[in-house]
Amino acid sequence: MDENSGDEMSYIPQVGDNQKPKIGMKFESLDEAFSFYNQYARESGFSARMSNSKKSKKTKEVIWKKFVCFKEGHTDAIRWSKQSKSDVPIKEIASGEIRTGSKKALSQQFAEENVPTCQQMRLFEIESGGPEHVGCTERDIRNYEKTLRDEHKGIDAETLIDFFMSEKDKSSTFFFDYETDSDNRFIRCFWADPVSRRAYTAFGDVVVFDTIYNTNKYGMIFASFVGVNHHHQTIVFGCGFLSDEKTDSFVWLLNKFLEAMPKGAPNLIITDQDPAITKAIAEVFPKTIHRYCLWHILNKFPDKLNPVTFRDHYQSIKNVIVHSTTSIEFERSWEDVMNCANFVENDWLSLMYELRHKWVPAYFNHVFSAGMSSSQRSESSHAFFKRYVCNKNSLMDFIIRFNKALRHQRHNELVADHTDMNERPKVKSNWPMELQMVNVYTKNKWLEFQNEISLSHGYYVQQASIGIEFGVYNVINFQGSSSAKHRLLTHDIQRDDISCSCMKFQFEGIPCRHMLAFFRINQVFHLPDQYILKRWTKDAKVGVLYTMAEQNLVDDPERCLMSRHMRLSCKASALIDVASFSDEGTNFLADEFDSIDSKMKEMNINRTLSSGIQSRSTFDKAIGIIDPSEIRTKGRGKRLKSSKEKSISRGRQCRGWGHRGVSHDKRNCPNLKDGSTLNNNNTDENSDEEDFGSIDGMGLIEVAIGRIQGTFP
Repeated sequence: MDENSGDEMSYIPQVGDNQKPKIGMKFESLDEAFSFYNQYARESGFSARMSNSKKSKKTKEVIWKKFVCFKEGHTDAIRWSKQSKSDVPIKEIASGEIRTGSKKALSQQFAEENVPTCQQMRLFEIESGGPEHVGCTERDIRNYEKTLRDEHKGIDAETLIDFFMSEKDKSSTFFFDYETDSDNRFIRCFWADPVSRRAYTAFGDVVVFDTIYNTNKYGMIFASFVGVNHHHQTIVFGCGFLSDEKTDSFVWLLNKFLEAMPKGAPNLIITDQDPAITKAIAEVFPKTIHRYCLWHILNKFPDKLNPVTFRDHYQSIKNVIVHSTTSIEFERSWEDVMNCANFVENDWLSLMYELRHKWVPAYFNHVFSAGMSSSQRSESSHAFFKRYVCNKNSLMDFIIRFNKALRHQRHNELVADHTDMNERPKVKSNWPMELQMVNVYTKNKWLEFQNEISLSHGYYVQQASIGIEFGVYNVINFQGSSSAKHRLLTHDIQRDDISCSCMKFQFEGIPCRHMLAFFRINQVFHLPDQYILKRWTKDAKVGVLYTMAEQNLVDDPERCLMSRHMRLSCKASALIDVASFSDEGTNFLADEFDSIDSKMKEMNINRTLSSGIQSRSTFDKAIGIIDPSEIRTKGRGKRLKSSKEKSISRGRQCRGWGHRGVSHDKRNCPNLKDGSTLNNNNTDENSDEEDFGSIDGMGLIEVAIGRIQGTFP
């Protein structure tokens, strides 16, 4: 083989003398020594790992530590040696043996951001200049992630309590509490940080409470209290973990929420239709208006009606529910639809009618709800947080990832605040009211108000009656038919106050197009103060005090470390981008980095981060807490089915009978052939609760899981 071909087949990396290990070298720590040796290994074309070590029997200090090549050792020889001493055969591992000690810190950060392992490998390949220079495989990363999860076994609950206590030490306004059972096993907790508690003071008039499943490996239920800020963005007021869905657990959680919030109970709370939650709210928040989630109830109709009936009558039912403006109108229209569709004997619909004051908008559209008609606000929040968490998380894993997600959410609020401070939306007219409110409302609410102004030009006002105390007016759409529903405005002359039958102002806090048409015709050029809700203005948070403890959060060592690290990384990255274009630049910058490294060692900077987290021994209350047991809840899926049930579920669904079967489907159903339908009764109340739980839990997972792991089966 000639000389040139030999050069092409083998390439030996060149390493400078100052980067090679030498006898007599000294280092400040084992970590520093391994970092130096591992860097040498990378420059030389291989990777290193830590091997065995020896500690002093008296002082327990490390006497010596061996660093070796990642291929060092004879694992096969050891395996066969063990097998020869035992009668039990040892199962062989299909994959080869690969050792690695690099990329761990970065891989852990990627895992905390829920970056898939395959994407981590691609990023490592880009950083290292190819897969051959990464120093580890995708399997190594997966094994390392499993090792990290295993580290929390047995101490997960204790670690969580320690973390909460350290947060309390950093800020006295951080609130948390927890409970254990008779065996000292962790069963529930609640926490709310200073930012959340302050947000509740400004925006806690309406709260959405909901539960979500599959966020941790124990199956504990994650419960959240959320609302909307002045930008109509979702904000978190408080969170908790529960080990069951009993009334007592919800009572405990609601009491802790009430204890944490200085403002007291909310005016309105929206939840799912759950008996345990309903009882708990009635006990803890007796003066709070409690509404059921309309969206969840509407989603039940396909399960409670057979497919043909649902197809023919659902839209009529929905129109009655959504478009009725008064309770009298709803009850009359509901009765008409029930008689027309022959639903009078349907037990589930009869039950929902009895509960109509809890979920039909006509019964509470006079109550301010911040524009939220269902717990979809909570579900959108869940979908956001599910990007960061999964059912493999330990409790501490969840908290780390949850806090990262929370920082992203709060950053969005800061961006919106910045926009309001530095940008002025465009106005479409010179009406003084429009010029007034563009400087008052946040951008989101301004655009909504501007749309109402634009639509108000399509209406005219007609006086219906006038008296000493009240005036009544019809507000009619120019393009509406004679049979179209018109809105009724009532003017309280003594109080100089108007109200509209559409109830938009009462329900959402924004004047409706009908009120604005009245103002324009009566030459009201500026919106009176009683129609401006502070919570939708740019000054919504003015007057909400920042305590000294909250201001001290900026001195959090961990946050300062991240900020400094980011600043230096940007500078270093810019230099590397320029220097790497030539060998001269690369060698020059490498020498400068070596010089800087030597000077940094002379500075003897303490690498230990004092994050404020105290050792477990300082928190006597948390010692000995047992991790939660694995929990089965209604939102975690169904029971295992028999083979017969599976075969039936795989059959085609009949639209006439509303069932699935192997020998019966829509192709041979007599009901579909003659157009008739069966009795629509569904009296299984237990199945109602199970279906509802399935929608609440698995439905949320299906929405969010695509971001994390692909399509949910």
